[in-house]
Amino acid sequence: MINDKGYPARHDETLSPGQQVAFCRCWRSEKFPYCDGAHRRLNEAGDQVGPVIVTVEKE
Repeated sequence: MINDKGYPARHDETLSPGQQVAFCRCWRSEKFPYCDGAHRRLNEAGDQVGPVIVTVEKE
């Protein structure tokens, strides 16, 4: 299992209109659930993973 740091599988976030957030999908971020670029090391090893970027539309 890639989630060897024991992070919760689900996170609830409240985002503001106009806010953009990059969420980690590799489970390696030191700022989890936010992306810190840790996936780059995985990509160097041949994996193709990156963050999911969420932008909240203005109301």
